[in-house]
This record gives sequence, structure tokens and C-alpha cells, in this order.
Amino acid sequence: MEELKILLVDDEIDFVTTLSERLSIRNYNVKIATSSVEAMPLIYSYSPHLIILDIRMPEMNGLEFLRLIKKINPTTEVIMLTAYGDVKYVEEAMKEGALEYIIKPIDIRELIIKIEKLREKIQKRGVFSNVK
Repeated sequence: MEELKILLVDDEIDFVTTLSERLSIRNYNVKIATSSVEAMPLIYSYSPHLIILDIRMPEMNGLEFLRLIKKINPTTEVIMLTAYGDVKYVEEAMKEGALEYIIKPIDIRELIIKIEKLREKIQKRGVFSNVK
């Protein structure tokens, strides 16, 4: 049975490391990247079902990277991470194909609910009917 694969992309190393550990404890298959440049090869080699992506990053911001992700694989789901005050970016991200957004600091329970909602969406689509 194929596991739900999650890629965390955020330039805050402590944040992605801690979040990865918290998700791994809950039996999610998680990889991390601290930049879009670092994440790009993982999109091809790891083929995540879900990317949790920070809006504000150096090199390429989250919106630009979201557009690129959707060109590479339109079925990859994206949850945007944002700080208060980024409302216009969140609206743009949703128009560009982001599934959800979460405001930092994140509530892990809220994130788990959104991840499980995503798992159901993938299973209904039938593309990954065996995602657990």
C-alpha cells in the first residue's frame, strides 16, 4: 500500500525539522527542503502527493514555486504556510491551485485535519487508491 508522501518546503530549518518529526511520529512519510532549489529534485525523485510550502522564501517565493509545481504535476496538492498579513498572497495561491493554507504558528491538529482531508480527496480521485 502506497503511503501519503509529504514534502515540507520552508527556509526555517528548525521549523521544517520539528514539523517533519511531528508528522513522522504520526506515521506520515515526510521529506524536507529548505529552498525551492533543494525541493526541485525531490519533486521528481520522491513524487510527493502533498507539498506544504511557505509563501515567503528566498530565491523563489512560494507563489512562483506553486506555479512551477502545478506545471510539473497538476495533481500534486499544496498547502501554503503563511504569516498573518499575507492575505493577498493566500488568495493568489488559492487561485493558482493551492488546496489549503495554514497561518503560522501552525496548530498541528489543524494541519493533520487538512492532511487527512487531502488523503480522502486523493483516494476519491482514484489516482492513488491505495494511499494510506
